[in-house]
Amino acid sequence: MGGTLTSDGFDEEVIPAPQSPEEYQILVSLVSSIGDFPRMNHQEQDLLIRSLEAYECYQQVDKLLRWRVARPDRNHQQHLHDYLWLMKVHYLGLDSFDSFLEVAKLCVTNLQIPFSTIRLHLMEEVLGPENFREHLLLMRGVLDAVQDVTQKVLLLERTALVCEKKLFLEGEVEPTYNQILKISPNNEKARKYRKLHHIHNMEWADAAEQLKVLAQHAENPQERVRYSHELAQLFLYNLNQPAAAIDLLRPLAIQNPETRHALIEAYERLELDEELISTLLSFERTARDPQESAHFKFRRGNGLLKMGRADEAAKAFREALQLQPGALLIHEALVAALVEIGSAGQLSDELLRLRDVVQLDSSKVSLDQLIERVRHVADAQTQL
Repeated sequence: MGGTLTSDGFDEEVIPAPQSPEEYQILVSLVSSIGDFPRMNHQEQDLLIRSLEAYECYQQVDKLLRWRVARPDRNHQQHLHDYLWLMKVHYLGLDSFDSFLEVAKLCVTNLQIPFSTIRLHLMEEVLGPENFREHLLLMRGVLDAVQDVTQKVLLLERTALVCEKKLFLEGEVEPTYNQILKISPNNEKARKYRKLHHIHNMEWADAAEQLKVLAQHAENPQERVRYSHELAQLFLYNLNQPAAAIDLLRPLAIQNPETRHALIEAYERLELDEELISTLLSFERTARDPQESAHFKFRRGNGLLKMGRADEAAKAFREALQLQPGALLIHEALVAALVEIGSAGQLSDELLRLRDVVQLDSSKVSLDQLIERVRHVADAQTQL
């Protein structure tokens, strides 16, 4: 726009009818000032624009603000301020979303403002924080004007969120994430969405592929650990691939205790008994609390018992019971180990301790009967 401004078009069709002779004189004065607008200083220009705006002379306000945003001598912040003002004029004054969107596209194209500015100022300040349908139209409208890939991704991520969580437009969510993956193949939010979609449909192999990308490319190291753990669990429980789970879990287990139980189960499924026993011993030494240590000792005892090493198993169970005296399963496991050993005297003593742990009266009666039979066996062994 050139340096000359006139009051052309400032006629009865574009200004509201004056309510009084005094108002008419004010409007005449404002009209006569338009030609001097380029020679005014910034404060004087603002005053004239605000005065025209107060009398709802929005066509002239639009003309003056467009003249200012076209000036090359103004800085980025001044241009942004005037674009926002111009957008408010069209959206709030002229009640025209279409013309607001046209100005928004110009603003994004000419200033390449970041997504944070689009969200804070265009969406929340101009449109209002809860007008999600218009937020969506704005984001779609300015998408092509955004050149920076990172900012475009942020805009698309917000678009997907609004579609899914605010407007419940489920059919729009997946295409939006697909757009993201075309320009940012390792995008975490898009990959997480795909992963959840595949899990919901029990497409375990496809979910695993998404988790592989997430485990490798997530920005936060702890998130990468979490994705690796989730992938290992999927291999173990859904795809029945315990060997693949072990490959993931073995390097994680020392520094990330939450992965240890899955690793133990993978060893058990593959019957890697010696490696299981060795691993459980190391876990016992670095357990987070006595209860977890007792659990590892219990699992080690089970492994030893399975290998026919009943004496070592009984020792592991007793160590576990020192940490958890009331654990019924550990008592029962110790009884099983003592049966294998064939020590009727120790078995009788352990059954008595087990009776103190059992809550059901019927179970106590059964144990009493079993204890009596074991005592007879022990007496017979003593006589021999």
